[in-house]
Amino acid sequence: MPILQHPCGKHGNLLAAPKIRKMNFPDLNPQQKLAVQAPDKPLLIVAGAGTGKTRTLTSRLLYLIESGIPGHHIIAITFTNKAAKEMAQRVGQYQQPTGRFGTKTDSFIGTFHSLGARILRSEARHLARTSSFVIFDAGDSLQLVRKIMKAIGGETKKEAHDRGPAYFAQKISRIKNRVIDMSGLQHSNKEDAFMLKIFERYEQELLKQNAFDFDDLIEKVGEVFRGHPEILEKYRKRFQYVLVDEYQDLNNCQYELIRLLAGDPARLSVVGDDQQMIYSFRGSNFKIFLDFENDWPDANVVVLEENYRSTANIIKAASALIQQNNYQKPKNLWTKNEEGAPVRIVEAEDEDTEAEWIAETISNFQFPIFKKSTAILYRTNAQSRAIEQALIEHAIQYQIFGGLRFYERKEIKDIVAALRLVQNPKDEVSRERLEKNLSKGRFLKFHEFLKNEKYFSPSELVSTFLERTGYFELIEKNFSNSDDRKENIAELLNFASGFTELAPFLEQIALLQPMDAPSATYNKKLITNNKNEQSKVISHQSSVHLMTIHLAKGLEFDAVFVAGCSEGILPHNRSLGSEAELEEERRLMYVAMTRAKKELFLSFHDIPSRFLGELPSELAEFESLSSGDRRTLDVDSEERYITLD
Repeated sequence: MPILQHPCGKHGNLLAAPKIRKMNFPDLNPQQKLAVQAPDKPLLIVAGAGTGKTRTLTSRLLYLIESGIPGHHIIAITFTNKAAKEMAQRVGQYQQPTGRFGTKTDSFIGTFHSLGARILRSEARHLARTSSFVIFDAGDSLQLVRKIMKAIGGETKKEAHDRGPAYFAQKISRIKNRVIDMSGLQHSNKEDAFMLKIFERYEQELLKQNAFDFDDLIEKVGEVFRGHPEILEKYRKRFQYVLVDEYQDLNNCQYELIRLLAGDPARLSVVGDDQQMIYSFRGSNFKIFLDFENDWPDANVVVLEENYRSTANIIKAASALIQQNNYQKPKNLWTKNEEGAPVRIVEAEDEDTEAEWIAETISNFQFPIFKKSTAILYRTNAQSRAIEQALIEHAIQYQIFGGLRFYERKEIKDIVAALRLVQNPKDEVSRERLEKNLSKGRFLKFHEFLKNEKYFSPSELVSTFLERTGYFELIEKNFSNSDDRKENIAELLNFASGFTELAPFLEQIALLQPMDAPSATYNKKLITNNKNEQSKVISHQSSVHLMTIHLAKGLEFDAVFVAGCSEGILPHNRSLGSEAELEEERRLMYVAMTRAKKELFLSFHDIPSRFLGELPSELAEFESLSSGDRRTLDVDSEERYITLD
């Protein structure tokens, strides 16, 4: 087994090497061991879905320490606090009674932002701040931009009017993350000139208030390192070994920080999977992962291909899908797990029928369903409306992960409040909400309409509200995710189109409000005696989770339903403009499929996603809910693309 020696020379002082304890790593496979025990030079661990990347990176950290590297010379950088906590817990399992170091290590294990904050606390004076600086979150930044726009908007009123504070706050963030090149902004362009003015004032205000925003925690560290080589050298000596998780998700600013810290020779170990890079909208740069060997020509590359999560059929189907991408590091994912059931592809007439089938299928799972972890994944948040409705009608408890239930979303509550006010002018709660969330002028325009018009269908009322209040303009100005909110509104309009009168529509919404607490009545089969038979335990917590595919990355479930595998949804119609965007949509589908451990269901309505046609027919079972046919799915059938007037 190769033994790493403590570094010396310009990046550290020669230390007396302690006695080396050999680690056998009995829980690692040969490829994982190869990565853990790799020579002391840049290392890229290409870890396919479900191949144990966290375990491997954690073992790499342990190996370095047991090879004689003091823990305080090692940093492990993650993207989320959850991942950092998981890694720290695994490190903590190696306790002193086993002959290994204790549950606490002085290695830094944390996120990019927590590392940046720690460095800035020590180096704030170089940026004209004190160590007691405050950190502005996204809401604070938005409020500051709003204040600045109000102050300078008089000079350039049109530019301030055309774009809202959310737009400029997001643009500031993209500049700081090197997604937008500051030098590319033109003073001759009115909007760019206004942006430059806002950015300059924004930075002045942060300085004045002894503050950094969230993006500064990485960007400003790079600024200090570039401007003060002696400080960079200090941290290179302190952090002589750099480990990075989810390397495929790095943006340009994070990449620069890693390049600066790694130095030369680089003692850098990174792990990631290019086939799971799905965050370009956040600024992740796909080329960083693919160019690792160009950046460090002497790098070792170890590929992890044994999947421990999914059945063989799921792995084969997902692998066949992702092989259609051109830009990737090819992998041959395999598993020792059983073959498992075929992937089920189901065609529905519409989204409500699709959601009803999902709920019914979950209801028919072998009882009790809470013992089977189940996820319903979707491309956009707007898709949850029909699914939530079906689950509620089937009395299936569910949880939405990382988001609000459909009727709890601000834009939906605003519109429903307007409809309630039409139905009942005495509804003060709805009136107060609209007066608060709309400007006085916008509310009056809608209120004047209410006085004169009474006989409209629900969908016509929604459209009128949007038009009279300029609601789309309002959300574009104030929210960076305005496209998502528009999709939610479009879904509400779609649902409203099925009603001719307002009262039944509002009653249906009221009856479909999600249960705030589990029902007081439980099936007797849910009641089980504990081991001591001293009391009875009622298990009612839902194991059905709803979330977007983006939020599902890193998670796993026994059964996974991917709803809306339709052309225009997945892949999304906003992502059809280039090959790069389409390939990311395919990676998104791949991530969704590889969350499943035992059962995978892919459903669609209207035109099937092109991705369904890329799955091997021998691994899939197709069913049409309208005809009951069980046959091979033919996405190229011309009949699917013919519409009759």
